[in-house]
Formats: sequence, C-alpha cells, structure tokens
Amino acid sequence: MHNETSPGREDGEAMPSAISTTKIVIKPVHLDKRGQNYSVSLEAKTLITKTRNPTADACRRLVALGLSGRLEVWDDERPFPRMVIPDISRAAKLTVAEGAAHGPRIVPYQPFLSSTFVAGAAE
Repeated sequence: MHNETSPGREDGEAMPSAISTTKIVIKPVHLDKRGQNYSVSLEAKTLITKTRNPTADACRRLVALGLSGRLEVWDDERPFPRMVIPDISRAAKLTVAEGAAHGPRIVPYQPFLSSTFVAGAAE
C-alpha cells in the first residue's frame, strides 16, 4: 500500500532527504558603533573574518565555492542551530538592510561596486 503523503515508502515513513546540509559556525568578534561583527567558519576553517551580516554573506561565499542545499547556522552557545536556511542559493540573493527610517528588513542583495568610489574620487 502506498501512502500519498510519504511517497516511496510502504510503511508511511518519510523518505530521507537527498539535499545536502552545510553547517557553519558564527562567532562574535567585535562590537562597534554600527553593531556586532562576526566571523564565520566552515569545517573549522575561517570562511569570513569579519561581517555584520554573517548568514547572508556566508551564503554568497558558499555559492562562490560551489555549495548549495540547506544551511545550518550554529554558534558556541546553543546545542541546536541558531537558524536553518532551506536553500543557500536563494538566500545568497538576499541581505539585511537597516536605516534611520526603518528597522532590519530582508531586501534583494546588490553587490557593492568599488569602481563607483574610485570614479567619484577622481573627479
């Protein structure tokens, strides 16, 4: 007998997921006037040394390294993940923005173009 809610298993149990899970560890490194900065590690190797947006920045770095799938964000305080991101590639396209007019919110990521400042400095 086949269960409609759990395809592929006769006993109705869910099938194991084929999606890979990547685990990162974030650690606070420096608090400044703009907020908390974190380091990000993957398999005990530093992935990012300093960022105020560890999850989104880590997703972009992981995509650049060719990783995809699910992401678990861990710290040294909890026995469970701080956050679970179902799709690294989708999360890499987002970031957190905060300003005087609004609190933190999720927005589409727009890469910083350093050439904008170089051109402006030359004028």
